[in-house]
Amino acid sequence: MLRLFRLLLILPPLCLVSAWGAEPAPPSAAAQAPCVRHLVVRNLDGKALTLTPGEFAKLPRATVRDKLPHCDQDGVYEGVLLHEVLRAAGVQFESPADAAKSPAAMRTAYVLVEAADGYQVVFSIAEFLPRQGGRQVLLANRVNGEPLSAKAAPYQVIVPGTVGCERWIRQVTRILVQPGTSSAFAPPPGPAPAPQAAPASTPQAAPATKETPGRVYLVGTGPGDPELISVKAARLLRQADVVFCYSWMKDEIAGFVQPGAVQIASPLLMGGQYCGAKPADFEGELRDRVVRTNEELAKLQQRVKELVAAGKTVVFADNGDPLLFSPWGWIPQHLDECRPTVVPGISSFNAANAALRQGVVGLGSLLISSGTELGNADAERRLRGTLVVFTQRAKLDELLPKLQARYAADTPIAIVCDASYPAERVMRGTLGTIRDVLGGEKLPPLYLVYVGDGLAAPPCCRSWQRWPK
Repeated sequence: MLRLFRLLLILPPLCLVSAWGAEPAPPSAAAQAPCVRHLVVRNLDGKALTLTPGEFAKLPRATVRDKLPHCDQDGVYEGVLLHEVLRAAGVQFESPADAAKSPAAMRTAYVLVEAADGYQVVFSIAEFLPRQGGRQVLLANRVNGEPLSAKAAPYQVIVPGTVGCERWIRQVTRILVQPGTSSAFAPPPGPAPAPQAAPASTPQAAPATKETPGRVYLVGTGPGDPELISVKAARLLRQADVVFCYSWMKDEIAGFVQPGAVQIASPLLMGGQYCGAKPADFEGELRDRVVRTNEELAKLQQRVKELVAAGKTVVFADNGDPLLFSPWGWIPQHLDECRPTVVPGISSFNAANAALRQGVVGLGSLLISSGTELGNADAERRLRGTLVVFTQRAKLDELLPKLQARYAADTPIAIVCDASYPAERVMRGTLGTIRDVLGGEKLPPLYLVYVGDGLAAPPCCRSWQRWPK
């Protein structure tokens, strides 16, 4: 399911001192404000935690003092110690059997910190764990009482006491706990053990090589809650050499993909409405859009074919289910030569059903629509089943008058916003009362609308009022 996003562009302030001794005016607060990016932290089990700036601020705070980079002045950095950030993501530093010891997997694990530009720094666990005598490695978001500059924001790793700040890393967006690999030393001399044949019931796919063409997958990653991604989808994202997605998904899948694997697709391809269309069938600006869309499509098709020929694994990642009102729904048609495999995902429709906490089939009829089809009323102007409208193109101000003209005023209606997200909420009413229930509240860009007699409210909601999660 699509989500809108905002991009905040911030220019780094210039810190210059005139040869005449006068200093320029300090940069504005807006110029010093950090970039608005979420922090993705993935633990050893592969589970990712996405921290917003507000959530990061709730973690235990700490300060460290060290020299400012390229300057003789001291700086006081504020933020959260690295081990506390990892602990919030579910990393266990103590063995359940003996709190004085580390779990076996953590003794060889390491931490990979990555910046927005792909720059990386690696830390061993012992380097920053207090119990093992480590340093106070800090993930800072403030210095000397002010937010980090745009050159360092959103977060900067501070390693006090190091020479030249070589281990410091700015613009941090991802922190991954990685397992140690098997021994790099050669096995002792002797006959190699005979390879074990895989059971017939679980055939093993040969790794892709230049002689073995790669594979293309269209993968649904779930409606928003990172824990609702399927095991198969998570595995394919981790294995993929290249992951195509639209810009709003980059941060959401960051905890699952290899560094550098994500490539942002052109927004012209979103939804595929004009993919493969004939420019001659359109006029003016729309005709130009069709031409540019087909150019982007041709580039993508060629790129994917080259990757497959080189034995690479290619994933097209989408929120929700990849074939239910999906921006990638055209992939099976326009990349048919590559025979893409579709991996289904939990749709926002499923998440919204869970938010309603009830079955929605009603009397056995369920209609899922983009707003073009609104069902049929019986002789009493009743909708005996349930209509579910995805609101990518149909908004409530346009939709409600059409529904009121078709169905009785006491027909139940429910609006589900931000399904599966922490801000999830449900608003219930009838076609005649829903505007009063909303009270002029502005709805988010995307939400689902449920209508019909099949939408009987649970006993706790018979008043048809707001129902927070």
